[in-house]
Amino acid sequence: MDICLIMDNPETPNHPVIAVALQRLSATHTVRLLDVRSRSSAEAIAEEEKHAQANLYLLKSHAPQALDVAHTLEQRGALVVNSWAASMACQDRVRMAERMHEADLPWPRTWSFSTLESLLGAHELLATLPFPLIIKSYYSHRGDLVDKVRTLAELQALAPQWSQEPVVLQEFVPGDGWDIKLWVIDQQIFAARRRTPLEANASKEDFPLAPDELPAEWVRITHEVGQAFNLRLYGIDLLETARGPMIIDVNSFPGFRGVPGADTALVNLVEHLNKERQTTA
Repeated sequence: MDICLIMDNPETPNHPVIAVALQRLSATHTVRLLDVRSRSSAEAIAEEEKHAQANLYLLKSHAPQALDVAHTLEQRGALVVNSWAASMACQDRVRMAERMHEADLPWPRTWSFSTLESLLGAHELLATLPFPLIIKSYYSHRGDLVDKVRTLAELQALAPQWSQEPVVLQEFVPGDGWDIKLWVIDQQIFAARRRTPLEANASKEDFPLAPDELPAEWVRITHEVGQAFNLRLYGIDLLETARGPMIIDVNSFPGFRGVPGADTALVNLVEHLNKERQTTA
């Protein structure tokens, strides 16, 4: 099978999970990389057209030009994992909220604004906002805005750097001080606890959770997210709140860094997809 990984991060070829999985796959398959980092959409598509179409594209990059390449390839009949539509739904936080509501999954109330400047100009709305709130960039991207604002003054203080950024506001739902990190590779769930990054000087250490430690409700929610977004590789962040488990983020194709066994699960997924391809050929 011919496999192409679409990427934009210079660290990916040496990534402790992705690189190991690709090396193992290269023993029995043809594996190549399409780096879109310094290319426009048209340039990235032209670069890929130099090669025969791969049997499987792994969409590791969420850059706009990577998504454009994925969309073009799908229109030509290629298999892309995760799909362009699934990946887009995880980049667009308003679309993400809509998917959550359609699937009746627990998700904070969300408001969207064309720019932070336009939000700050909506004085009547500002007077009704239920602080504290979480503010995020409308589109998820490397280096995006994610912050907790406790007052209107803290919201206004973001304007010098972020005034033209499209943003969403989410209600702040207090948790127990921990983020539940759940990663999924083809139905297999890996999990860990991590101190919430909203705490000052919070540790980034993960405390792994064994499969038998996962409440049935977490498992159900995790699989339902995959079904709602049509994801084969994904991560979700979950909070335990007074209202029950609350999803606060979904990531299409995370790096799975520090997740024991993720490289093997990724290899197994590709082999599974190869068998599916051969069966339907």
